[in-house]
Amino acid sequence: MFFLSICYISCAQELKKEKTTILLDLNDKITGKYGFNNDTTAATFAIYFEKYQTKKARDKTTKEYYNNTRDSNSAGLPNFSVNLSVFGLKPEKLKSLDCIKYITVKQFRESGYKTTAPTYIIHKLQDGNYLRWKTYKLN
Repeated sequence: MFFLSICYISCAQELKKEKTTILLDLNDKITGKYGFNNDTTAATFAIYFEKYQTKKARDKTTKEYYNNTRDSNSAGLPNFSVNLSVFGLKPEKLKSLDCIKYITVKQFRESGYKTTAPTYIIHKLQDGNYLRWKTYKLN
């Protein structure tokens, strides 16, 4: 009985863990690449790592990778971004962000690019409403 109580408490605490929610400005260069299908049931978001924020930095790293003798143990070209995707789920439409705990891309970077499963992405629409996708990390 004691063991079951511990399992129940542990599971309840796990359910209460907050999920990462990131508010993206899709026009901001640090956001990286993004895309959606017509009905928004598929979406991808890339948030560039700070040192690869510019195209020049990414091109330089790519050029160095292909021009240098590679270590046979190398994992290959580095990842330039955290990639989050969703397939087959429509985003939730929100009228406001009241009572929603979220972070900015800058705060996401400062926290070491930590994601949860799932990680929520919020985007503000031109009409003032928001879309919130339930995404999962790809890399």
